Formats: sequence, structure tokens, C-alpha cells
Amino acid sequence: MDKSSGQGNRPTSAEQGEATRAAILKAAAALIGENGWGHVTTRAIAARAGVPHGAVSYHFRGKDDLLRQAAVAATVEALAVPIAMVRSAGSVREVLEGTMAWYASGALDDPSMALLLETARQSSRDEELREPFAEVLRTYRAALSDLVRADQERGDLGAGASPEGIAMAVAALLDGLMLHLVADPGLDAQEGVRAVLDLMGGQS
Repeated sequence: MDKSSGQGNRPTSAEQGEATRAAILKAAAALIGENGWGHVTTRAIAARAGVPHGAVSYHFRGKDDLLRQAAVAATVEALAVPIAMVRSAGSVREVLEGTMAWYASGALDDPSMALLLETARQSSRDEELREPFAEVLRTYRAALSDLVRADQERGDLGAGASPEGIAMAVAALLDGLMLHLVADPGLDAQEGVRAVLDLMGGQS
């Protein structure tokens, strides 16, 4: 019997290393959201990931490096849905209404939201985290700017303000509504959305 045939499906050492690294990143991101940035330890990360404690220092330069990488990777994953929503939407109105529906569907209860809030807070005092975190947000605003520009060309939005400026305001609105809904789940955020659509010249 060919022994190699039984080994063909076994992961290589490189694949095992990547799997271990991914598990550590996932565990770190989860613990940031659950416990807060300053209360995460490498031992807790290793335990959550199901790997030896030494594996953390083997794959990462230290706890700060690990937490930054975990937070950025989780931010990219968490914002994949809203970015895809913007890119597939036909108008800014669709983005506003779609995002509110996404919030209402339970997105605000997802652990990734706590992670995003922790990462935003930490990025204000950690320069090495700030730039990669900001780059993810720029990707969202750039996609939104393209949509605003298309709305302006159709005459659905006024052309007095730049697409980038409107995109920034819309992104800030949605982020702000997220914070208010987290603190006050009974809030009728749709009323705020309708008011903004009126101000922007949209149809309510």
C-alpha cells in the first residue's frame, strides 16, 4: 500500500501554521469585543484559540501587534456587508434604508459591533492602529462617494456639495445612529433618516 496516499490529505506544516495564526486572530478579536482592549491577555487568547501559550509569541511580535492585526482583520470582515451594500445600491436612499434594515435585523447585537467600537476608541490613541483602521473606513466612504456622484448626475441629490463631503456626512450619520441605537434600542431612527433625506432633497 502506498503510504503517501494516506498522507495526501494531511495539512502541511505551513497550512497548520496558518490555521493556528487564524485561530489566534479570531480569538483575540472576540476577546477585544467581550472584555475591552485593555483587559485581553495572551493567555486568554491562547485558551480561547485552543493553542499553546507559546504559539502566540511564535506567530506575533507581542500582544500589541496581535491585537492590532486582529482588530483590523475583524474590522475588514465586519464592514464587508455595509461596503457590499453601498456598491450594489442604486442610490444613497437605498443605502440609508438598507443600513437601517440591517441594524434592525440584529446587526447591532453582533459581537463585531462591540469590536468596532473598541477599535475606534483604541485607534484614537494608537498611531499604529489608527492608519489601517482609517483605511478601511476610507474604502467605505469612497464607495459611498461614487454613489453620491451618480445620484447628483441624475439630479436626485443637489450638486452644491462635493460627493466626498456628502459621503462623509452620510457615513457619520449612520455611525451616529448606530451609537444611539446601541444606547437606546427603542429609538425610532427611521425618523432621523427621513429627516436627512428631506434635507438632502431625497424622497421620504
